[in-house]
Amino acid sequence: MELPKDIVNKMERGRPADYSFRKMTTIKAFGLESARYTRVGGVPDRGPEKKFLTKSLWLNNNKLKTTKNVDELVNAVIEYPSYLGWIDFSFNYITEIDEGLLKFPNLKILYFHGNCISDLNEVFKLRPLEQLRSVTFHGNPIANNPKYRSYIVSALPQISNLDFTPVVKTEKMFPMPPELIRKFKEDRAKEKALKK
Repeated sequence: MELPKDIVNKMERGRPADYSFRKMTTIKAFGLESARYTRVGGVPDRGPEKKFLTKSLWLNNNKLKTTKNVDELVNAVIEYPSYLGWIDFSFNYITEIDEGLLKFPNLKILYFHGNCISDLNEVFKLRPLEQLRSVTFHGNPIANNPKYRSYIVSALPQISNLDFTPVVKTEKMFPMPPELIRKFKEDRAKEKALKK
């Protein structure tokens, strides 16, 4: 769906839908009135359905353990969910990335820094997000893995920035870590089994 230029401009210039510092332990579809306005000097403009005209959602500095149900929140508060480009999940207790994020194919930025992700395979779930350009995972247990950066760059070849640092061309040329090769083989075997 092609949006009118004035709507697109409002979304791009607009404030984020800010649900940070709410002490949320789970993501649920809060009302529009629950968005914070003090950090960014107001809330985003509203569209025809009175939902926010924004491409950004802030859920940072809460007590979330998973991204589960983020799609319900996005659909409840954002006027054009398919245009969502940035979600900030930083400084929570997230251990699991729910595949509900894949419902937003235009995501370009995902912040997960300062969480509790300990399984590198959680990152692999983000592979289908072809528009993804910038991700953060520093401050998670996975960042202590010596192959952390090469794993992320290999698992998410579409990104150009990891942990606020550009991914350089030579990094993309490094051999894929053996753990990731195993993960690819396991996934292919599962797909073949399902087709039979």
